[in-house]
Amino acid sequence: MFNVFLNANLNEEGTEAAAATAIEITRKSLPPPRPRFNADHPFAFMLVNKGNEILFNGIFKG
Repeated sequence: MFNVFLNANLNEEGTEAAAATAIEITRKSLPPPRPRFNADHPFAFMLVNKGNEILFNGIFKG
């Protein structure tokens, strides 16, 4: 969201103006928090593409 503030004065000597822009960052513009993954036991995993073809597989023993 952008807010623009304008202040203008008009008199016999001419016009004087000043402007300021403010940017508001809201929670909607930030990425969602990452889910927490706790690997507390061994497991097997596979990385697959959209066609379900296995690209990589492995076993986590940590």
